[in-house]
Amino acid sequence: MSPQWQVGLMLLGLAGVMFSASAVRVLGEIAWHELEERCKQKRRVELFGQIFELREEMQLGAEIFHSLSTAFFAVFTLSWLTQSRLLSDFATAEFATVIVLIAFMLIFASSLIPWAIARVAAVEFLFHSWRCWSIVSILAWPLMVCGRIMEQIFARASGQPEHHEDDEEEAFEDEILSMVSEGERDGYIESEARDMIEGVMELDDSDVRSVMTSRSRVDAMELGTTWEDMINHVVESGRTRIPVYDEKIDNIVGLLYAKDLLRESLRNESKRRPLQKLLRAPLFVPEQTRLDEMLSQFLHARTHMAIVQDEYGGLAGVVTIEDVLEEIVGEIVDETDKDRNEDITILNSEQADVEGSVYIYRLNEMLGLELPDEENFDTVSGLIMHHLQEIPRPGHELVIGNVQFNIQEATRRQIQSVRVTRLDDDHST
Repeated sequence: MSPQWQVGLMLLGLAGVMFSASAVRVLGEIAWHELEERCKQKRRVELFGQIFELREEMQLGAEIFHSLSTAFFAVFTLSWLTQSRLLSDFATAEFATVIVLIAFMLIFASSLIPWAIARVAAVEFLFHSWRCWSIVSILAWPLMVCGRIMEQIFARASGQPEHHEDDEEEAFEDEILSMVSEGERDGYIESEARDMIEGVMELDDSDVRSVMTSRSRVDAMELGTTWEDMINHVVESGRTRIPVYDEKIDNIVGLLYAKDLLRESLRNESKRRPLQKLLRAPLFVPEQTRLDEMLSQFLHARTHMAIVQDEYGGLAGVVTIEDVLEEIVGEIVDETDKDRNEDITILNSEQADVEGSVYIYRLNEMLGLELPDEENFDTVSGLIMHHLQEIPRPGHELVIGNVQFNIQEATRRQIQSVRVTRLDDDHST
């Protein structure tokens, strides 16, 4: 074969390298919404569906084509170097020049040019070359099957569970998140919107237990409460919806809305309805309820609060529509919320004033403690009431491990403020 033919085949192989490398890069980075718009402009909406459905097969086919083109280029390059006798003289300047030139040709063909095409003309490139890659994808189908088989073999060898139909839904969610990421990268979607979309996608991964207000922090009211105590309770708690129980807190009979109480308080005292007449029917949900389902129930029931029940039908806590929405949009802070930095006041390295609602893990982190955080309680108030089996009065002291708790403020319903002191091991009991 003449050197001219060999050089021509080298260039043909190099063109194949550039073409296939561009396809691999474009299929991996293209903004799919732009391709969809292009297909709509050309009145070929169905074309976008075909390309998107075959994208994995086309990308695999392009990678195989790239490997073959690289091998084709290498074979005829070696043949040309051999016939030109450059390999027999390693000291010649021509040999070094040719090697550097070939290296730069490969870099330009497999990296720089595909990068530029993917950045500037990805949509046009794929729109006009999709037929080629659809044919290549047919040739790549047997290799795709082999890849699936190898995937199962490696999954079993590594002890990973086999894929089930649920994986299709997860893969679909990943595709949506991938498209959202592309939209953010292209400037069509703000980062906050991306976070919200991810929050919506992940709602079915959590249940109400992860966001509810636990039993120990619920501001519930007894059904026999007097009118004056009702008003004081609502004012002190700052809640707009109060769970009402009969005899014991596990027996929730309804919800009292602050607006109903306010409206009734404007009536003449002799015409006021009793508490039982003011109650709204509560929505009960098990603590295993997924957040996406919980949101749907809130919308259909047209209510903002639900009573969460444990496996025995007792009160586990309450969950609000705000709790669920915060998983999507982040924390919602209103004028009644306190600054979270104010609920723990560090006095010194051994002592701090904390609110009863502070989570135990936060206190452990800030003071270097090892207080237990069990399933039955997760706050300082819950820990103290678990040990005492009652709500202590102000001034009561309790020692758990090497930590002393001094109750500073407490009502009949909750522990409000506690002074926490870390003791030396000699003083602990």
